[in-house]
Amino acid sequence: MMSDLPTLASADLDPALAGFLAQAAAQGNPPLEALPPPVARQMYRDLARALGLPPPEIGRVFHTAIAGPGGDLPLRVYTPSSAVQQRLLPVVLYVHGGGFVIGDLESHDSVCRTLCHHAEMLVVAVDYRLAPEHPFPAAPDDVEATLRWLLAHADSLGADPQRIAVVGDSAGAQLALVAARRVQANAVRALGLIYPVAQHPDEPSPSYQENGEGKFLTMGAMRWFIASYLGGQSPGHPDMALLQSNLAGLPATWLATMGHDPLRDEGHALALRAKAAGVAVTHQHYPGAIHACIHFSAVSPVGTQLLVDMAQWLRLQI
Repeated sequence: MMSDLPTLASADLDPALAGFLAQAAAQGNPPLEALPPPVARQMYRDLARALGLPPPEIGRVFHTAIAGPGGDLPLRVYTPSSAVQQRLLPVVLYVHGGGFVIGDLESHDSVCRTLCHHAEMLVVAVDYRLAPEHPFPAAPDDVEATLRWLLAHADSLGADPQRIAVVGDSAGAQLALVAARRVQANAVRALGLIYPVAQHPDEPSPSYQENGEGKFLTMGAMRWFIASYLGGQSPGHPDMALLQSNLAGLPATWLATMGHDPLRDEGHALALRAKAAGVAVTHQHYPGAIHACIHFSAVSPVGTQLLVDMAQWLRLQI
């Protein structure tokens, strides 16, 4: 389904994803929020590695670092096989998810390789600072700094500083939107938001009530993520409470929601609010999918299809 702001379709949970969730429940592992952050981070890396198919071949991957507001910011740069040396490629800044607490360059390596291959664009992933060690606004400050660096220096990577997209999943989608809004540059032509965080979970939506337990992302985990990220600060800041903030002036936006995701309704509301603010929004809904499905390509093809869909859209935008 691909259209402007559809009424959200409902569907049974993808059978393969349902089987994965049943197996996970039977293992009886402690909830994510009961784990020390370093343990939770390693578990996330291991899960992404175990449940994803080998990513497609791409041209080159290399590392660099830039000066960030809290010290050096590591970047991982992915170049497609189709790269032609005489031509500057469009560039995608990828901001990983993980609730502001877990997630890193390793957890999302396969995602970035897949996006690089299908979009045929340079992909730059940023290893921004994580909570609780570095609470808000460390993460959005780091992502903003990376975007400003790309605007000034993308050509040093073989990328076109006039053709930039910012993409993220979950917490990373929120950070992607915030960076694009803070920078307000015409060269940022597209924004890709995969199951974005858009409101504080203390105001649960129907999708939280339907999907807040047993579907990978839980209400308990989200409360832990947000509390760790905010560090006691108010959840009403416009860089956190997106649904209560000004969305005018954002670039063309592709937004994906999953039918069995606690964040489904806030993602849909964000698409509606952005559209009402004059943003060119394409909202794609995957009714049988769960949160974090982009990592589970060995379980179900829906996550890979999502990345292919977004890549095709990006190629039309930049």
